[in-house]
Amino acid sequence: MKIYNPADIAELLGVKESTLRKYSILLENAGYQFKRNNQNQRWYNDNDVIALQKLVTLKNNGDMSLKECAEAVCLWARGNDVTQELTVTDNDTERYNNDFMELKEMVQKQNELLESHNKYQKMQMKLIKDLVQRLDQQESHMEIRLKERDKLLMQTISERLETQKQIAAAKEAETEEQQKQGFFIRLFKR
Repeated sequence: MKIYNPADIAELLGVKESTLRKYSILLENAGYQFKRNNQNQRWYNDNDVIALQKLVTLKNNGDMSLKECAEAVCLWARGNDVTQELTVTDNDTERYNNDFMELKEMVQKQNELLESHNKYQKMQMKLIKDLVQRLDQQESHMEIRLKERDKLLMQTISERLETQKQIAAAKEAETEEQQKQGFFIRLFKR
């Protein structure tokens, strides 16, 4: 029995070595066993090459997922030739049901996103309305305060003007009094 290295198998299958590694891991996860050397590297023999070719063929057929292909190859390798049965049972209806369910989930997620977006917009609108209301209240309060200030200022100015008029009148009266007294004093001094 001949032993192959990964580069030879990858070239034979027409895939990259990383893809070969991925396929090997899928097969191992499904129960297939590869021989390994002392350094825990996989050794590929003729049976492994056939199993890997079968996996690639099933994958290229497009009726099954890679995991299902790997499981089918493992069953085939054990002697249960259910590969044909798996491809038949994975008919179009099941595939369409899966597609429909995925589409339904996507629509549901989009609806949830739209609903959360609408809630966010409503919350934003409420915040904006509250802010506008607060600004209106603040503006009204400021207008009242400005009117009170203006009224107080006008009252203070009026009082000051009245006080100045009284002071001016008192000075004028005093000056007149002094002038009258000055006239009588001059008159009697003679």
